[in-house]
Amino acid sequence: MKAVILAAGQGRRLAPMGWDKPKCLLPCGNCTLLNSTLQSILEHGIRDVAIVVGYRRELVEEAARRHAMNCEFVVNEDYATTNTIHSLWLAREYLNEGILYFNGDVWFEPPVLSLLLQSAGRRRSALAVEVKRCGAEEVKVKADPSGRITRIGKSLPPEEALGEFIGVGKIEHSACASLVESLRRYNEELGRKDCFFESALEDILDRQAFMAAPLGGLKAVEIDTPEDYARAKSLISTNALERWGD
Repeated sequence: MKAVILAAGQGRRLAPMGWDKPKCLLPCGNCTLLNSTLQSILEHGIRDVAIVVGYRRELVEEAARRHAMNCEFVVNEDYATTNTIHSLWLAREYLNEGILYFNGDVWFEPPVLSLLLQSAGRRRSALAVEVKRCGAEEVKVKADPSGRITRIGKSLPPEEALGEFIGVGKIEHSACASLVESLRRYNEELGRKDCFFESALEDILDRQAFMAAPLGGLKAVEIDTPEDYARAKSLISTNALERWGD
């Protein structure tokens, strides 16, 4: 498998804390979000990574090249006016085989990736899900009793949701062609480049199986606001103390 990381956005909601670099370069513990993600990928034997860059892309490219990986970069020139549905469409050439998908603004414990790969089996697509009561702004998923995801998106009523998609997923080769076609429709036919990529994903859930991979006790945070960042730093500190105690 290859990995695809979406890291083109500016992260305007972090401006109140004075942050003016790409979100993936936020310090978390003794590294950055990007470093943490790339290290997790490396630990699972994956060395081929495509990173969609945009805002201050030279900083992201410089940081990624420090890793012993085959990093390729896809540039979203319209990062200020588009969303993840456009970034992933620009990276469609990498969707010709199975991929690991990452939002670049997510901190997650390293075992989350192992859980994702193991829980759904080698031939099934899966999304890492934090099972909880969700708020209006979170990307929510609904699943049937078998764990197959039937709906995904921010507009899903919280009372129907299993939990939040944390922005880390596995997309098998069998689902790639359908996803690329759905991405094409949104970008080229509908002109909806401002959508989240989950809109294109939801449109294929009736014919492509995506399983929910619940985090259990593992932790993950998608960082959009200063409050999210404070929560992530708190979890990282707690984890470090627990490891020291062991």
